[in-house]
Amino acid sequence: MLDGAHMKPRKTSASLILFAAAVPFWLVAVPRPAAAQPPGVSVRVTLPLDLVESLNGAMFKIRVPVNWNGTLLVYLQGSKTGVAPPEPLLVPPVLKGPEPPLEQTLLSQGYALAASQVATSEWQQKAEVQDTFALTTYFRGRVGEPKRIILLGTSLGGLAALRLIEENPRSFDAAIATCPPAAGTPRRMDRTLDFALAYAAVFGWPDAWGAIDDLRAGLNFAKDVNPIVPWPKPDGSNRGAWEFIRLVNGLSSDAFWVTDPMQGFPGYLMNMLWTTQQRETMEAWATGPIVQNLDHRYSLKPEDKTYLAGLGVNPDDLLAKMNSRAPIAPCVRCRDFAYRFATVRGVLTKPVITLHTTADGLAEVNNEADYRAAVEASGCADFLAQAFVSGVGHCAFTATQILTTLAAMEKWLDTAVRPDATSFPEAQGFDSRFVPPPWPY
Repeated sequence: MLDGAHMKPRKTSASLILFAAAVPFWLVAVPRPAAAQPPGVSVRVTLPLDLVESLNGAMFKIRVPVNWNGTLLVYLQGSKTGVAPPEPLLVPPVLKGPEPPLEQTLLSQGYALAASQVATSEWQQKAEVQDTFALTTYFRGRVGEPKRIILLGTSLGGLAALRLIEENPRSFDAAIATCPPAAGTPRRMDRTLDFALAYAAVFGWPDAWGAIDDLRAGLNFAKDVNPIVPWPKPDGSNRGAWEFIRLVNGLSSDAFWVTDPMQGFPGYLMNMLWTTQQRETMEAWATGPIVQNLDHRYSLKPEDKTYLAGLGVNPDDLLAKMNSRAPIAPCVRCRDFAYRFATVRGVLTKPVITLHTTADGLAEVNNEADYRAAVEASGCADFLAQAFVSGVGHCAFTATQILTTLAAMEKWLDTAVRPDATSFPEAQGFDSRFVPPPWPY
């Protein structure tokens, strides 16, 4: 896996270009008079401001209300598998409810909002970090110096927010990461290899998809995967096969079987998407395979074996098939690249709040256990607060839950007192007693 024959062509886009070293004209421009200015903030433009432009090939959007409170909220989006919206989203998608639109609420509260659009055709981690850093630099020069900058990231955008606050603590004041794969991309992708091996043990692995650890370039879920997967049948005749896949991967029943209210698909389908097309996209970004199972030994609890046997499945036979495929080693250079640009160390000097549903079918909630362990190992636990919402779904939060989390972060910044369970009311769906299960390996 180390030679050039196994390297995949790297996908590039203008959004990967580093922020220009030369000082642009707007960084030294004379400030223009503003209609209103928040206390202690020098504003260079007339407010309100609605701006959509391009920076280093990446479209960005900025909105600053006339009553700007001095805080800039920078949104980092999750991965996209479809057509990008015509303009960058400034806030995360939320569950439908009686609340007014989240963007409207934040603007009415005086928040300035900004976000960079990252291309749909590439793995985003490196580009999103670079584009977001460039955007905040642009904001300071074009609009004004915020009193504070809070990062708000969703899914892979949450992981990017954790990277930014860890690596650039002087540039940002805090980060809120919702549903982040905080164990990092290499370990997250290792889990897709586990899923692939379980699928192969039960149903076989089509040659048309490429090697199980080095997928065919250009593998497309809609064209190449979805039509030939023996999806769970309404009569339950192949449920045992899928239950084996679920149990050996340690996925909760709700996260696996229930339709995700945000994504519109059940967990088993989303995991197949990431096991195939999304992993191939990541391999192209890293220029080769990064997955491994050198430290994995596949097993089941005795009670799970009994349950599966009752569904007509021979679990020992399937486990033997999975374990016979070990060890699988990565392209070392490619995995090192993914570690460099798509993982975090847990070294914090600024406040971070993570938010996760208890039954996330895509970025499993045990990512939170792994991240907390890394933060504690770095001696930085005082800078981390974790909140959990009882429910099913990847990033399935209400606008109220997002606003409550933001209010908890603002209070933390104002008082230097880390939020506790009282900051996340059970009446809003938070579960202060939930403890995420440990990372499996």
